[in-house]
Amino acid sequence: MTDTNTYAYVDAETLDVRIVRGEADKVGTVVGRVDAVDSPALSEAADKLLATLGVRPVSDWSDVEGGLFAIVEETAAVPTAG
Repeated sequence: MTDTNTYAYVDAETLDVRIVRGEADKVGTVVGRVDAVDSPALSEAADKLLATLGVRPVSDWSDVEGGLFAIVEETAAVPTAG
């Protein structure tokens, strides 16, 4: 079965926020950068950034190696690399 979820990923090192669409999208699209240093602040900053783009988390943020991720829902079209 193919994964068609849309995810947000926050890189804890670069602070880039990416939108990743399903398993076929291996890299995602950088949609912004947050200014935070720890996990609670990182997820809150990412929530605020994503809200400005019409994206909302539908799962809790989870710690993954190198950052945070959450399943998200796009309520507006988010720009992608062409």
